[in-house]
Amino acid sequence: MRTSQNRAIAEDIVSEIFTKAVENFDQFDEKKGSFKSWIFQIARNYLIDHFRSKKNQKTESLEETTNYIKDPNDPQKDAKDSIEKELVKEVINTLPEDKKELIILRYFSGYSIAEIAEITDENPNNLRVKLHRIQQELKRKLVQLN
Repeated sequence: MRTSQNRAIAEDIVSEIFTKAVENFDQFDEKKGSFKSWIFQIARNYLIDHFRSKKNQKTESLEETTNYIKDPNDPQKDAKDSIEKELVKEVINTLPEDKKELIILRYFSGYSIAEIAEITDENPNNLRVKLHRIQQELKRKLVQLN
């Protein structure tokens, strides 16, 4: 998502992440969480380090993370939907990285609260509150734009 649609970079990153996972497999403990969360945590940490070291390089915007099916029979609806989606993306992109990450994990990647709590090492109840507050913040910003 954050590699500016550069397939080669994305493939290199995935390769590095899985190499790290294989090298550290002996540290996986299913009592501490699921394999999915463990792998995601490795990926998350790697990406944080990777993009911190490449801070001045352009990263992909949130708009490239969504693919919507358009109705060819209703171009007016398509135009309206496109404008609304752009507004939502713009507002999400104004969020700090930690809030944006939670929104992406929950609503674009489809992780459950429990999985996100494992990944971010947060209490699930606190996470629910944070997500609710972020949603309210997004709603306020969207209302201000309209």
